[in-house]
Amino acid sequence: MQNTFIQAGSPRRSRSTVRGSFFRASGRRMAAGLLVAVLGIGADSARAQTNPGGSTPSPPPTPTPAQIEQAVKESGLSPAQLLEKARELQGAGKADTTSPSPAVRRSPASTETTPPAAEAPAAHAAEHGLEPFGYEIFSYSPTTFEPLTYGPVGPDYQLGPGDELVITVWGDDQLTLTQELNREGTVTLPEAGQVQLAGLTLEEARARLHAALSRVYSGLRPGGQRSTTFLQVSVGKLRSIQVFILGEVVRPGGYTVSSVSRILNALYAAGGPTRGGTLRDVQLNRGGRRVASLDLYEIILRGDASHEARLENGDVIFVPPVGRRIAVQGPVRRPGLFELGGDEQLNAVLRFAGGVLPTADVERAQIERVVPATMRDSLRGQDRVSIDVVLREVLDHPDRDLPLQDGDRLTVFSIGEPRINTVVVSGHSVLKPGTFEYHEGMTVADLIHLAGGLTPDAFLERALITRTLPDGRRTVLRVDLRAALAGEGSQNLGLVPLDELAVSSIWDLRERYTVTVGGSVRRPGSYEYLEGMSLSDLLLEAGGLTDEAMPARAEVARVDSSTRAGRRLADTLTVKLRPGSGLLPEPSDGSSFPLQPHDAVFIRRDPVFVLQTYVTLSGEVKFPGAYALRGRTDRLCDVVRRAGGLTELAHPAAAVFTRPGAGRIAIDFPVALRNPRGRDNIVLHDGDALEVPRLSPVVTVEGAVRAPVSVLYRPGMGIGYYIEQASGFDTRADKRATTVVFADGSVRKKGLFGSPVPNAGSRIVVPSKPPPRETDSLKDVGALVSLMASAATMIYLIRQASP
Repeated sequence: MQNTFIQAGSPRRSRSTVRGSFFRASGRRMAAGLLVAVLGIGADSARAQTNPGGSTPSPPPTPTPAQIEQAVKESGLSPAQLLEKARELQGAGKADTTSPSPAVRRSPASTETTPPAAEAPAAHAAEHGLEPFGYEIFSYSPTTFEPLTYGPVGPDYQLGPGDELVITVWGDDQLTLTQELNREGTVTLPEAGQVQLAGLTLEEARARLHAALSRVYSGLRPGGQRSTTFLQVSVGKLRSIQVFILGEVVRPGGYTVSSVSRILNALYAAGGPTRGGTLRDVQLNRGGRRVASLDLYEIILRGDASHEARLENGDVIFVPPVGRRIAVQGPVRRPGLFELGGDEQLNAVLRFAGGVLPTADVERAQIERVVPATMRDSLRGQDRVSIDVVLREVLDHPDRDLPLQDGDRLTVFSIGEPRINTVVVSGHSVLKPGTFEYHEGMTVADLIHLAGGLTPDAFLERALITRTLPDGRRTVLRVDLRAALAGEGSQNLGLVPLDELAVSSIWDLRERYTVTVGGSVRRPGSYEYLEGMSLSDLLLEAGGLTDEAMPARAEVARVDSSTRAGRRLADTLTVKLRPGSGLLPEPSDGSSFPLQPHDAVFIRRDPVFVLQTYVTLSGEVKFPGAYALRGRTDRLCDVVRRAGGLTELAHPAAAVFTRPGAGRIAIDFPVALRNPRGRDNIVLHDGDALEVPRLSPVVTVEGAVRAPVSVLYRPGMGIGYYIEQASGFDTRADKRATTVVFADGSVRKKGLFGSPVPNAGSRIVVPSKPPPRETDSLKDVGALVSLMASAATMIYLIRQASP
């Protein structure tokens, strides 16, 4: 049977591939193939549809629900056996959906991402930018609609084999019993025997158990009599049932679900209807006949699930193809594709779309209709037509409903955007600018009054009215606002709809001036020039003078008409200041010295004012630490004397002098001590530091010597003496580059006519020769021979050319 769906000329596929393709087909092909393979429904017709060549059979016809029920009954197979046979046909191509788990069994979620061939309407919807309504609820996690597998359940719940009952007796007697209804639908009670409960509701089962146990426990008495023992019956684990979900669903097949499941739970397990399946007439078939239908729109739009039937073992849920589908677009609350059922027409589709928005034009809508094939000849080739609709009549008179056909597209239009009964006033000097309703006879003064009036900085000499003419052209009118607000008729012009009044501020037409202050003030910068502003006012805004300021005078740079006429950049004015009554200085002549726009004030620094500067002495001085300089010409020896001089262990020749920004400066400190007027007695700056180390009576020899060592200092001994103490030069030593680093940081190199004599604390550094450069001897010889041959050739040519 698997080869039934292989097309002629296609390569032969494996059994598992064919089975996988078979169970991924559309709902109708799935149902037909399943029943042809398992029950033999439609087998004759399927064979009869084979092409004359016998190579390409057509898919079997879709069986009706009645055929499905009849075939299940005649086969004598239980639902479990029927599903087992279907599973054998599926092989590895389909996940097992008949596990006895009480929860809903689902195929892997990945199968939902590849809809079957029946999804063509979805592509049509995407083409128009609209989605079919209602199908999105099946795109969420399957657990969203998964039914309970444990109680509680309602008193009308019908018990069946597999249900678990929790029976509790309490009072004078105690008993707790958990029993599962066996295949015969009975439970066994201690001393009471078997009790048949299958087919009873939970309330009826409680009454039957009460009657059975009352024969054992005397305290259990009928209703109305005083009891001393009480009975409670509840449902524990719910039984599982097996149902078939066929037709236009994403994953058709058999499913094991909970006994409290309803149609929507089972549909969710199967992935829901495809875009080609109906949401308006989902059929529930039981015992060969339809027992219920479900309109999913009632649940989605109204939340009414009262008509949803509970499933029983062996039920068949069948989803027929979608019915009439109408597209709705435009200013409606819920644009989309909606399915109509029965006699539903335009009013119903507007209700499904949530009604029209306030911006909808109820005077006009349009239906785009595909002409039925039977009518196209009479319309002379017109495949599509447009039908204008007055929505107001349909909304106000439901009896004038307009019939719709499958594929109709309803477009609701929007009203126009422009407003023609408004006037606008704008500008920073208007208290409440904006758009206002136009009234007959409205004037400029009326509009300004509605806008709350004007601010004091309004420019009253002129305002502009932009007027839109009937033909769309725009013109401008000039208004004297001062005269208009005074009531002069010639300026208080009458307005017309769409007029725009623009009121300017004086600051829209005038630059805001600034003055600047710099130098020794606390907050230098630019400040807004204010009318009547004086020099003292500006210094106040700048936070006053700093400690280093020269309070006796201020310099003002000014630009005015005289500088422009004389082609000068600026005039500079010197203002003599004297201490004021407060913290601010004032002009010495008693005037306020008014400022002008763009003035630049500069407060000079007092050249005499200097904050304390410090130098640091450390090491072998008697009182190390920081010392403030007394004058600008303080020298090194002056501060050393203030520090008490050097200690007995000091090594003056090794003293290190550093200066911020310059680093170490080489000085001969012993010479500076002996000759205070010499250049080594350096003038000190802020941050200078002198470190006098302790005497170290050794000379260190390091680098390319055989045994680097520190040797006791011997006065007058040269470099050779100390090199011998280090066992001589190494083979890698560069003797000519031997260097002596004296204790004061100065460096002297060994020369041709003498060598420096180390002092205590010096270091003798012997560098290594660079490694020999690797050469190609043969190549060098070849180059030398070539050079010699070239020289000989040139000598020969010169001799030949000589007379």
